[in-house]
Amino acid sequence: MKEEEKKSFALRAGLTALAALLFCTGIYLIHLKQENREIRQRLDREIQQGIAGEVFRFHVIANSDRQEDQEIKLEVKSEITEYLKELLPGDSDLEKTKEAVLTHLPEIEERAEQVMRKKGFAYQAQAVVEKTWFPEKTYGDCTFPEGEYEALKLKLGKAEGQNWWCMLYPSLCFIDETYGVVTEDKKEELEEVLTKEEFLEILKNPEEKEKVRIGFRWF
Repeated sequence: MKEEEKKSFALRAGLTALAALLFCTGIYLIHLKQENREIRQRLDREIQQGIAGEVFRFHVIANSDRQEDQEIKLEVKSEITEYLKELLPGDSDLEKTKEAVLTHLPEIEERAEQVMRKKGFAYQAQAVVEKTWFPEKTYGDCTFPEGEYEALKLKLGKAEGQNWWCMLYPSLCFIDETYGVVTEDKKEELEEVLTKEEFLEILKNPEEKEKVRIGFRWF
């Protein structure tokens, strides 16, 4: 074989090997990205489930999206929130909060219906405790991930309208809604009931969140 032919053959062989290497590297990177995405999704799911196991939410669903139904929903929300604030002692833990709510469901319904009757609404209220899906929700600088949470659900009439919700335990229902501020003592309550990873997840701090994710991936 002539010298030029040998060089040409070697060049083609090298290019073929390089192409094969690049192809394999591309496949590996695609696989790695998919694997990282699956790990991230699994971690998000596990952290959300951990948070959900330590909190209790309050959910009010309006009869419809008509303005009058939405307005009465907010009046009912205010009445029941104040009632729950009186009902739940300051040292209530998760189980005490659930127990108090479960034993006062008829009173919650009656108070809601009293508010509605005063405004001329004839439909009924139904209070239940059940698991339900919530979208992402922000309180001040704390954001709770979307997912399934156990909640006191108060259904007004047909319960086909937009809803209102808050965190009943820890008691973020009782923060200043005007400013949406989560005070330091409320953050301390959250920090006490959640793990470090779960607490960092709800804070709007991307750098800290990523540190937690890296720690999980390394583990």
